[in-house]
Amino acid sequence: MECSVCHGKGRTKQTEEVKVDIPKGVDDGAAVRIAGKGAMGDDGTRGDLYIEIRVKPHKKFTREGSLILSSEEVEMVDAALGTEIDVRTVDGKIKMKIPAGTQSGNDFKLSGKGVPHVRGTGRGDHIVTVKVKTPTNLSKKQKDLLGDFKTAKKRGIFR
Repeated sequence: MECSVCHGKGRTKQTEEVKVDIPKGVDDGAAVRIAGKGAMGDDGTRGDLYIEIRVKPHKKFTREGSLILSSEEVEMVDAALGTEIDVRTVDGKIKMKIPAGTQSGNDFKLSGKGVPHVRGTGRGDHIVTVKVKTPTNLSKKQKDLLGDFKTAKKRGIFR
């Protein structure tokens, strides 16, 4: 007569909670293997458990391999004259210099501020793309100042 629990197989299904350490820098779709925590084979040995990693997208950062990509808005005057801005990284805020004459779409590299390398030491970089904000709803005085700048530039004063 068969056992009513295992139905003659000599084993039963059980649920086990397994603690898994996910390595820093692991990419979406990667698999983590945990030896000896898989299903029991016919010979009584346990196989390996494979866990597929799904990395949740971030609102501010995009990942490409070991690179982190983000963008920051800079006021037109600050881009023209140069400034220093706070940039959010995966490690927290840091100061980044915006040189005078920065154009919208310019990229700046923050070395070693990207994703940790899974196999090895070091990290990737963080690339910040600057988006220059063009002012809207200018006052008459602001429009006049920009008009003066445009006229002076055409006469060669700024060359």
